[in-house]
Amino acid sequence: METKELRRKLIKDFGRFIEDDSKLEILESVFDAINHDEKKSIVSDSHYNLVAEEREKYLSNEKEASSWEEVEQRLNAKYGF
Repeated sequence: METKELRRKLIKDFGRFIEDDSKLEILESVFDAINHDEKKSIVSDSHYNLVAEEREKYLSNEKEASSWEEVEQRLNAKYGF
């Protein structure tokens, strides 16, 4: 859909939405979510860096990984799951 067509459609839809209070409240929530400033993550940058480093080790085969089936077998053997 071209920008002009989309703009016309949205204007028409907004006209209908603002006539219904419940839809208007939902629309306000959507706009609030769009305009909301992103909060700083509670996960520290050092943790993100650690995850990135470990991922690189995994991708370069520097670090050994197990398939889910292998993990499941070990859990079954150890805990009887």
